[in-house]
Amino acid sequence: MSEKETNSQWDEFYKGAECAWGLEPDWELRSYLKVIPKGRALDLGIGEGRNALFLAKNGFEVEGIDLSREAVRRCNDLARREGLTVQAQVADVREFHIPEKTYTCIVCAYVLNFLKRSEAKVLIERIKAGLVPGGVAYVAAFSTEDPGYRRCKEQGLPEVEPNTFYSAKRGMHLFYLTRRELRELFSGFEPISAAEGYSLDLAHGEPRYHGWASVLARRAER
Repeated sequence: MSEKETNSQWDEFYKGAECAWGLEPDWELRSYLKVIPKGRALDLGIGEGRNALFLAKNGFEVEGIDLSREAVRRCNDLARREGLTVQAQVADVREFHIPEKTYTCIVCAYVLNFLKRSEAKVLIERIKAGLVPGGVAYVAAFSTEDPGYRRCKEQGLPEVEPNTFYSAKRGMHLFYLTRRELRELFSGFEPISAAEGYSLDLAHGEPRYHGWASVLARRAER
C-alpha cells in the first residue's frame, strides 16, 4: 500500500468517527502539568488535538503533525473555535524534521505502534534531541501485553522486526513495546512518571482492553 493510500485510510477512519479518540488529555499530562516548563510544545500524531488543545489551554504554543489531513483539519478547526494557539500540519513522523533544543514539551502518544521497531527507536532519539535542557518528553504506546499483540501472533502475521508485524490487510506495521522498554529508551533522562498497565478503553467506539506503557521524562538541564 502506498503512502497516499495509507493517508487516505486514516482519513476514512477519522471521517467514520464523530470523535475518534475523545478530547480528554492523557492522564500523565494532566497530572504532571505543573512540572512541564511552559513554552513551545510539539505533538507528534496530533489527531483531533486532545493533548495539544489541553496544552494550549494551559499556556503552551503548540505545533503538531499527523498523517491524516482530516485529523489535522478537525484539530485546527477546534483550536480556532476555542481561540487557542495550535498549528497542525500534515506530515509523516518518519520524515518530519524536529529541530534540536527547540521544545519544552514533546508529545508522542500511541504513534510508535504504527512504525517499525527500528523507526520508533530513531524517532525517540530525535524527540530527545528536540527538547531544550529541562524540557519534558511524554511518550505512550501499546505494549506486548495488549491483546492486539497476541492476535498478530495467532494470525501468523509476518514479524519483520522484533515485535513488529506487517498487516497487508491494513497496509501498515504494528509494533508493540516490551515492558519497561520505554524507560530504557529514556535512560539518562530524569523520570517523572514511568508506568505500564492493562486497562479498559472507553474513549472511542466499542470498549476494548489495551496493554500500554508510558514515560514522562525530563532532559538534563545541561
